[in-house]
Amino acid sequence: MLGALRTRRWQGFTALVVVAIIGFGLLSRWQWDRAEEKRVAQQSQQLAEQRPIVPSSAELLPEFTAVQVSGSYVPESRRLVRQRPLEGRNGYWVLELLDTGSEAVWVLRGWVPAGSRTDRSPQVPAVEGLVVVEGIIRPLPQGRALEERGGLPMDQVTEIEREQLPMPGNAPWYVQARSSTPIDEIATVPVTRPDEIQNISYAVQWLLFAAVAIGGWFYFLRRESKEINESE
Repeated sequence: MLGALRTRRWQGFTALVVVAIIGFGLLSRWQWDRAEEKRVAQQSQQLAEQRPIVPSSAELLPEFTAVQVSGSYVPESRRLVRQRPLEGRNGYWVLELLDTGSEAVWVLRGWVPAGSRTDRSPQVPAVEGLVVVEGIIRPLPQGRALEERGGLPMDQVTEIEREQLPMPGNAPWYVQARSSTPIDEIATVPVTRPDEIQNISYAVQWLLFAAVAIGGWFYFLRRESKEINESE
C-alpha cells in the first residue's frame, strides 16, 4: 500500500478524499446546529400556550412568548410583505403599527391574496378604533433599507426588517397576531412548528458520505496495491 501512496496520482486522490471528508464533516455539523436551533425554537414555542402577558417594548422577550397588546393602528403605517404564499396561493403579509398610547409596536395582522397586477397593492380591510390583539413575539431584525424598489408600490416591502419600515416602533420584536377583537377580516398567518428531525437525518447522511469516502479510498488503494504486487 505504501508503494501506491508514493505515486503522484494517489497523493492527489488522497488529498481530494481528505477535502471531501472535511466538507462532509462541516455540512454534518451545520445540520446538527440547525437541528439544535429548531429544538430550542420548539421549546420556546411552548410559551405560546401560556397565558398572554402585556409586554413592555423595553423587554427582550423570547420568541413565541404569548402576549396581548391593545391600541389603535397608525394611519398610513401599513406595509405589505411580498411573496408570502399560503395554501398554494401567492399573497402578502399585512404589517401595521399599533399605537398603545405609551408606545408603538408592529403587528402582523394576517395574510391577503395577491391581485392580478404586481404593480398595485391589494385592498386590505381596515381596522379602526380600539383593537385588542393576542399573539406571539417574533424578532424584528435590523436589516437593510430597500434602496432599489424596482417599481414596487411604496406600501410594499420584501422582508420584515426595521430598515424597510416607515417608522421603527419601540420594540426589537413584532407581534404575530393569532386573534383580535374586533375580529380581523383577513386570514391569520399560521404559526409553523419547527421540525428538527429532517436536519438530524441530513447530518447523519453527511457522516455516511464521509464513511463511504474513507471506505472507497481504502478499497481502491488495497486493490491497486494487490495488482502491483501481482505484477511484480
